[in-house]
Amino acid sequence: MLYIDIVLWAVYLLLVVATAVAVWSAIHGVQTHERTDDPLASRRTSMLGYITAGVVAVVLLLTYLLASTQPVVSNGKPFTDTLWLRLTDMFIFSSILLICLCSAIVVAAKFRR
Repeated sequence: MLYIDIVLWAVYLLLVVATAVAVWSAIHGVQTHERTDDPLASRRTSMLGYITAGVVAVVLLLTYLLASTQPVVSNGKPFTDTLWLRLTDMFIFSSILLICLCSAIVVAAKFRR
């Protein structure tokens, strides 16, 4: 039981650190963002950011809606909470799908040049 408490506190600490780094990175990125005179270049980069955020949101929504609600037996006890079952499936399948999508984009960009 002692190790479970240590792991949980480590996860909480990592969550706080990751959130702090993400907030700092966003603020730093906004403050140091170079403004260009070329409207097409700035439009393309901002459009790419919107497309990326939209794809991630759509993937998360679709994987949540298509997730299974079948009960799972864990430690000999059935787990039937449909919200957590769907969220677990959503994170697993969206992670796999986004990793595959990113790998395909990297390969396509490599052979494009």
